[in-house]
Amino acid sequence: MTAARATDPAVAAPDPRWRVRHLPVPLAASAVVLVAVALVGWLTAGGAAAAGAAAGVALVAAGYLGSTFLVAWADAQASALVLPFGLAAYVTKIVIVGVVMMAVAQTGWAGLIPMAWGIAAGVVAWTSAHIWWLARNPPYRVPTPPPGG
Repeated sequence: MTAARATDPAVAAPDPRWRVRHLPVPLAASAVVLVAVALVGWLTAGGAAAAGAAAGVALVAAGYLGSTFLVAWADAQASALVLPFGLAAYVTKIVIVGVVMMAVAQTGWAGLIPMAWGIAAGVVAWTSAHIWWLARNPPYRVPTPPPGG
């Protein structure tokens, strides 16, 4: 926040929600994919496959949601914090997925392989939805010069 913004009530602070305004689209895509993979799992291999596939998508969505809020918080504090917090969030998500998969593998649960497929489907769904949203809502707009200028 600049000194002028801190002291001048006429200078409005930017809306902090801009950092998370994309979330409804990837969350909706994740919900659709969660239902789809659960249905496919149920129809092809039963309840354990349905639960595993759904859990995989949910794990990915929770990870992306958490890292989005963490990076948004870091950016609100100081933009220099975005990279270290973003990288820490990424590493943490990878470790959590690995630990969850290893723990599930130790149980011999039949939903393990469908869970892996659900994780892959969740990553594709969230990333695709986020790209789609960004293509239609650029984070900034370059002003167009006036004609002849």
